Amino acid sequence: MLFIKKYLLATLVGCGILLSGTIPDRPQTGFWAMEGTLKTHIFEDKTDSLSGPELFELQDENGLPVWFGRHTFKDVCISGECKMIRLWMFWDGAGNYLGIQVPEEEPLTKSDHTPFEPEDYEKLEGILRDTASILKDLKQEDLIVVPDTIDPYMAYEVDGYTAATQPALAEVVVKDAVYSCHTLWHTVYGPVQTKIYRILENRLNNDFLGKIFQSKKPEYISWAIESIQNHPEFHTVFYPEIMAYISSENAVLANQALAYFRPELLADTTIQLQLVQTMEDADTDMSIKYEILWKLIGNGEVHPKAVLNLLELFAGQKIGVGAYNLILRLVSPEHIHGNEEIAQLLTQLSENENGYVRNLTKRKLDENK
Repeated sequence: MLFIKKYLLATLVGCGILLSGTIPDRPQTGFWAMEGTLKTHIFEDKTDSLSGPELFELQDENGLPVWFGRHTFKDVCISGECKMIRLWMFWDGAGNYLGIQVPEEEPLTKSDHTPFEPEDYEKLEGILRDTASILKDLKQEDLIVVPDTIDPYMAYEVDGYTAATQPALAEVVVKDAVYSCHTLWHTVYGPVQTKIYRILENRLNNDFLGKIFQSKKPEYISWAIESIQNHPEFHTVFYPEIMAYISSENAVLANQALAYFRPELLADTTIQLQLVQTMEDADTDMSIKYEILWKLIGNGEVHPKAVLNLLELFAGQKIGVGAYNLILRLVSPEHIHGNEEIAQLLTQLSENENGYVRNLTKRKLDENK
């Protein structure tokens, strides 16, 4: 009977009979209720022929993508006994998972055919947002433990609830819905996402990147920084925009922006000076300020003006004593003997009322007499 079911399903798909009835009318709520201009991209995925052949894109008034969406219709288990999944899946304008929209009349179900509870949907959302999920490198046959009473050659012809979820997965999937979690995760991070990245890549130009930075959306900015890193021809125009995000309250974005300025870029004196200027910003996290200093130390050669500005920051109490030792590591003999302003400021600091500062400075001057 199972063979007949699978053969019939393949025949219907092959004849186009089932495909023509799998794409419902678009909902009027949720993501589909958002305002914008709808664009359509033809998307063919031979490994997912039951899902919609179109990738929809909603654009805002500036032509930036708000979301990409595709209708998904899939079998989520090996046995063929599970209920098909039907839902709309959405990615944001940078290709990140955004959410799903499930028809009220067709809720997601578990291996025992009971519908998902609200907490199950909440857990599923967390799973689908986890780009490094343990599900990433697992195949369907890795998901369950087959009882000894079942012939291993027939293991995947049993109903989903006959076998148990692998213990290591129990806490990271929705209970009794391991196949659904696995299938949907690989749908999020599969060919559709690759297609979205390709669409965005083809739009790379100064105008599009400018609009991305104007949007102020962290996910979009993150995509722009990565894209500029991969396409150095945009560096000159947009590195000041990236530099500004080093002071962002978004720690992930701030670290990404700082990481953009690799050693080969630090050879540029202008960039050195701008990084030091970023340290003046009271909103810049202290850990980021330390990271800037370590970047400059790793670069080796630092312009005298940048060194002087750092010493002035410390003398003006705009940066703490803890960072002073790192600043002194940037001071070379050439700085002391070739720049009178640096020499004078170090002399003043060698008489500082703080014994720690006084001793560090004297040691540096003694080493470079």
